[in-house]
Amino acid sequence: MELVELNKKLPLRAYVENDLDTILATVFKFWLSNLLSLKSDQEDKVNIALPVIKELCIGMGFDEIKKMFEMYADGKLSLKPIPNYFDRILLGKIVAEYKSKTKKPKIMEEKQPTDDEKEFIMIEAVDRLTKEYKENKEISGAFTHVYEYLFKKGVLPKHTKEFKAEVFDKARKIAKAEAMTEAGADYNLHRQLKDIISSIESGKNERITPIAKKIILEQYFNDNI
Repeated sequence: MELVELNKKLPLRAYVENDLDTILATVFKFWLSNLLSLKSDQEDKVNIALPVIKELCIGMGFDEIKKMFEMYADGKLSLKPIPNYFDRILLGKIVAEYKSKTKKPKIMEEKQPTDDEKEFIMIEAVDRLTKEYKENKEISGAFTHVYEYLFKKGVLPKHTKEFKAEVFDKARKIAKAEAMTEAGADYNLHRQLKDIISSIESGKNERITPIAKKIILEQYFNDNI
């Protein structure tokens, strides 16, 4: 057996058992003895420990097993390396410490809601907004997701050309009124007001679309309460 065998990533479970036993008892044992400065008085303990490697390191390749013992020998594990000492108990400690140190944290995948759960969530959101409108005659909370849901359901008024023109005309008027209220007596905001109103009138202001959706939703709730 050549030393190159100890650089293979092939997991131990993939080896023919007789071949694995031979590698452990020859190439690997000699390599381990040199690494840990083991003398002949430790050989029996090593022989007893070798079969346990097949159980504890069954999913590891010899390349990783080498790395594990090198980390122990170099003091990179929490175990203090002891020259000329090795037994089955120490083997168990080395493997446990190595796995603990190198184990990758399990990434928990965020559970995605099912279609039924999504539907239930949206029904509750619609009920919440309906109740809010019924009590206050207006919508003040988050509503865009409800608009999109009802639009996909096809229950909102058909967005004909005339309907959109009417709604966006109302939205522009509300947007201008809000902009003037926000400006108040603030000199700097008043200087910007002309540009803001111009963008609203041209339909390029980003606040128009949410206002239009709110108008459509409130009209829907008003017609269906």
